[in-house]
Amino acid sequence: MALKDELQALKPLLGTDSPEFYIKMREIAAKYNSEEDKKAIANFVSERLQNIDKKLDVIEESAIKLQLQEVAEIVSLSYLAKKYFNKSRSWLYQRLNGNLVNGKPARFTQEELQTFNNALQDISKKIGSLSISY
Repeated sequence: MALKDELQALKPLLGTDSPEFYIKMREIAAKYNSEEDKKAIANFVSERLQNIDKKLDVIEESAIKLQLQEVAEIVSLSYLAKKYFNKSRSWLYQRLNGNLVNGKPARFTQEELQTFNNALQDISKKIGSLSISY
C-alpha cells in the first residue's frame, strides 16, 4: 500500500484517542522515512488538524446561537448591539451567524463575548428588579 493510501485510511481515526491511530502512525513513520515522505505525513496531519479546527469553530458558533435562541425572542438584539457594543444590528448578526466579512468568518473576540455576557447580566438585573404597581 502506498503512503497516500495508508494516510487516507487514517482519516477516520484522526482526532480521536484511539490507540489504533497512534500504532498506525508509528508504523507509517517507520516505514516511510525519506524527507519527502516526512513532508507528506506532516502535511496530511496539518490539513486534518485545520479541518478539526474549522469544525470546532462551527460548533462554537452553533453553541452561541442555541444559547441565545430564547433570549433573542425576549430581548432586542438590535438594542444589545447599540447599547453595549455601539454597533449596528447587522454587526451583531454577522458574528452570531459567522457571516463572511472581508473574506473571513465574523466571530466574537473574547473581549466581545465578555461584553455580551455582561450585557445579558445587566439586562437580567434590570428585569429582575422591575416591579409594576399602581
